[in-house]
Amino acid sequence: MHYLLKQLVPPIFKTLRWYSFKYGWKGNYATYSDAQKNTTSYAADHILQKIITTTTKVKNKEIVYERDGIAYDKLLHNFPMLSTLLFIASQNDSELTIIDFGGSLGTTYYQNKPYLSNLKKLTWCIIEQPNYVQAGKENFENDELKFYYNLEDCLKENTPQLVMFCGVIQYIESYKAVVESIASYKIPYLLIDYIAYNSGKHDRYAIQHVPPVFYGAPASYACIFFGKDKFYALLQQHYKLVFDYIADNDEYYLQLQPFKYEGVLWKLK
Repeated sequence: MHYLLKQLVPPIFKTLRWYSFKYGWKGNYATYSDAQKNTTSYAADHILQKIITTTTKVKNKEIVYERDGIAYDKLLHNFPMLSTLLFIASQNDSELTIIDFGGSLGTTYYQNKPYLSNLKKLTWCIIEQPNYVQAGKENFENDELKFYYNLEDCLKENTPQLVMFCGVIQYIESYKAVVESIASYKIPYLLIDYIAYNSGKHDRYAIQHVPPVFYGAPASYACIFFGKDKFYALLQQHYKLVFDYIADNDEYYLQLQPFKYEGVLWKLK
């Protein structure tokens, strides 16, 4: 009888089971700027301090993984990303130089480092906001992990095979200009991981409301749910699709619209 009742529950109630009326992704704004007017900032000092604390614990091997200031006792694997990194390194004599755009203080570096230790050489370059770059240089930079204020400074010292956005590009208002700039430098591969799309054809501007368990206080960011065809058309001006994948099997909600995070690898034409 319990199984039968589960099958008879209308989909809307199944959705509401996981839906939060206070937190998550809300709104449908006319522009990114309109959404941003009603948000806080990722650059806020209390957020940075929380991430410094959790990243230091990862660096010191007190915990195995952190993301967005949350400490985990089990590493969250991203096997599609890892296989992509190894695939690209295999084409470059087991050497890999990555630009991790918006990579915080090294979340994805520490996540993948145990599986990249047999490479001849690994250089992981993070481009971030100024206060994160300063904190990164002071506390976390080493022979493999580097921090830069912008793409130009990074490219003066490195020749990357890959630019990566992991859960980042949808928070960049000028994402089109960023893509055009990256393409102009002829970096061979572009990996966009942890991206979500609007079910419609057009971009949707929303606000992500983050619960205080992450940073010790509520936070909110403007974000873009891209129209997938439109986003692919932008990238196809410079790149060809290698493969795409589901980055996270969990289901999330934009208002009551379900979505899953995806990933995609592009190769320069």
